[in-house]
Amino acid sequence: MGIAQYDSINSIFGPIFDGSLLTRSVLATLRAWFPVYIKEIEIQRGWTPGQIPSPRTYVERWKFDSYPDEQVPIVVAVCPGMASPPTAAGDGILGGWWALGIGVIAAANTEDNSERLAKVYGAAARAIIEQKSYLDDAWEYSGTQVVDESYTDIPDIEQSRTMRAAQIICQVRVENIMTKGAGPYNLDPPDPDTQPGDDWPEVLAVFIDINVIPLTDPMPRED
Repeated sequence: MGIAQYDSINSIFGPIFDGSLLTRSVLATLRAWFPVYIKEIEIQRGWTPGQIPSPRTYVERWKFDSYPDEQVPIVVAVCPGMASPPTAAGDGILGGWWALGIGVIAAANTEDNSERLAKVYGAAARAIIEQKSYLDDAWEYSGTQVVDESYTDIPDIEQSRTMRAAQIICQVRVENIMTKGAGPYNLDPPDPDTQPGDDWPEVLAVFIDINVIPLTDPMPRED
């Protein structure tokens, strides 16, 4: 399922954000930049460029888990929800920090090499998220903060002999989560077969009550 290009800004409902938009934006950003950052790390370490493969698989998940060897290196994005209550940015528009986890699972011929690979992938993911904090143009993201990085064993006992993982815990600032007070003014929900959308009925009449308050003349009049 792709990210819809519906004009939510001009919708009577206003934009409505959900966590899967964030994980898909993060995965798209990581997929685009991982090869460049891995090569940069190889150069900084004095390794021959091309020795470390780019991740093969990018997936959204509810939690970090184990995966078959043929899918690694694999990047997993997890969004457990909001990191803190949203705040008002004016005109009823809400923004806030969302929690994000990035896991990278790697496997090599030895435990030491697997651990080294996982840490390199974790470093690349951390640098990409911090340095490309705008992510993509699927939504308005205004900053990221990496709050933790750890290296863990894979839960499955058999896989843990050759597979290692790095986990990056972040929070992402998301603007225009929703607009308070937006939405239709109907007392009853409209027919979903014809609404929602931009084609809402036009206002046929507007009634305005004007109270005329007499003012005292600022200057006396000459007869």
